[in-house]
Amino acid sequence: MRAFTKLPVYLFGLTFLVVISCNQHQEKDAITLDSIRPHSSKKYVQNSAGDQQDTLRKYVNYYANDSAFMQISKVRLDSTPALHFIDRFSATRQKWILQDSNNVFYQYKQWHFKDSSACLEAFYNWLDQAGRQKESVKLFEGSISSANYELIIVGQQEVLFVEAPRNFNYKKWLLWYSGTKDYLPIKYALYVQPKKRTKWFKCTNNQIEAL
Repeated sequence: MRAFTKLPVYLFGLTFLVVISCNQHQEKDAITLDSIRPHSSKKYVQNSAGDQQDTLRKYVNYYANDSAFMQISKVRLDSTPALHFIDRFSATRQKWILQDSNNVFYQYKQWHFKDSSACLEAFYNWLDQAGRQKESVKLFEGSISSANYELIIVGQQEVLFVEAPRNFNYKKWLLWYSGTKDYLPIKYALYVQPKKRTKWFKCTNNQIEAL
């Protein structure tokens, strides 16, 4: 009989431990905003679907509170089967669909490479067929063919594409990209506009200069 009287106490104690454990797990999942920016010195591996879902949840909080006021309210995995030209050069890639507070949708693509040489090789190969008729585009001068607006960033070991159906503030994205403590200079940055000349930029000490 005494065992039965102690049962509610045991159940209460067990419930308390479960609640504490869940709270600790949530605290462990929390990360700083800076930790989800691209980090050049970080080793990247292909994430599992579960890991990517966790990353997306963190991206929502990051974009919504970033100092560049990205105002991204929703993030989901881009599950479209279409392949990008650069996919053939890197198996380490991430694709998301982002939605901002004005209901503008962005396609965000990011590829990581083992070193700077592999990164540049992928970019140059893509550039060789990026013209309107699949012709080569001249570095710093040529225009990229695209039906949408695109910001393309070539870093030390990663290539990023941000694409939207309307004109967007590319300077905010460049500021976001450069906002990491181990940030290394951008090698190339260009903003593609449908039926208009592509804008090429030089980025030095977080300052953007049009070429």
